[in-house]
Amino acid sequence: MFQLRKIFGERIIKTGISTFLTALICIWLNLPPIFAVITAIVTIEPTAKASLKKAYVRFPASIIGTFIAVVSLFIFGETAITYAIAATLTILVTYRLKLYDGVLVAAITAVAMIPSVQDAYVYHFTSRLATTIIGLTTSTVINYLILPPQYTDRIKELATAAKKDIQKLLNRRLKELTGQKFQSGKSDKNYKAIQKTMNEAERLLQFQHDEYSYLRFNEEGLRDLNKIQRELQFIKLYLIHVGNLIYIPRNLNLGFTQKELDTLEQVLPLIDEDMSKVDVDHPVLEDLYDCIKELDEDSVFKAHLLNEIILLFRMLINHDKTTDVTNIKKDGK
Repeated sequence: MFQLRKIFGERIIKTGISTFLTALICIWLNLPPIFAVITAIVTIEPTAKASLKKAYVRFPASIIGTFIAVVSLFIFGETAITYAIAATLTILVTYRLKLYDGVLVAAITAVAMIPSVQDAYVYHFTSRLATTIIGLTTSTVINYLILPPQYTDRIKELATAAKKDIQKLLNRRLKELTGQKFQSGKSDKNYKAIQKTMNEAERLLQFQHDEYSYLRFNEEGLRDLNKIQRELQFIKLYLIHVGNLIYIPRNLNLGFTQKELDTLEQVLPLIDEDMSKVDVDHPVLEDLYDCIKELDEDSVFKAHLLNEIILLFRMLINHDKTTDVTNIKKDGK
């Protein structure tokens, strides 16, 4: 099962199991399985919490879709306008009732049942509703019991990758600044790419929190997840400070002196070092302080920029001395 989980992914496996069981139940009850199978496919969710929560919405939405389809077919017969009215009214009513998570299931149910309904409207209404309920119930139970989501390792991978990418971005940005390049499209592009990585990590973090807190409470796992959450908060802060070095007002000429440039050149090698072994009062950082003290009152933004670099490095040093979530030794051990 572990190999299957690794190859196909939990959601695909659960969708396959849910589809099989849904069809099996419908065939056993002598009901058409197509509506139930469609419902089962579109209602598998990333977490059990999401599946259970949305099931409460999708059930009444399915009733609405089924009812509208039957009434539309009774009035207009099987015509193009019937499909349009059934779909439009279903979407409109479910939206007005704020059944947002049930819109897709309801609309699919409404249009899919039109070609198969003959004269026995009540029978088809109840049978289609029954098969939709079977699909909803099966997918919810499968999501609840089978292959609980395990996003922790993936979140750690994303966090580690984001931190390493920010480190590379900081290195590049300092080189750009020492080269008097204050606007950089490449740095901006890399910054936004890291933001996407962080957004994905936070999305998976929320999924895992839901799983632990709602269904399978795991005290040790929850503590580990809280630790990862604090790490993601730090990386976001790290990224924000690097962003302060990237997004500099246009047409601003900082005009670094040779002493300031020499000091920044000495800062660069620190980025590639193991920050947990760097002294928080490193001499180069003290040299940056001296550069700030020598600035006149008109060099406010330059002072801000140099202070930002000092803050970044001291923040990294203090952080890396106290965490191992995303710290990877260069020797790979």
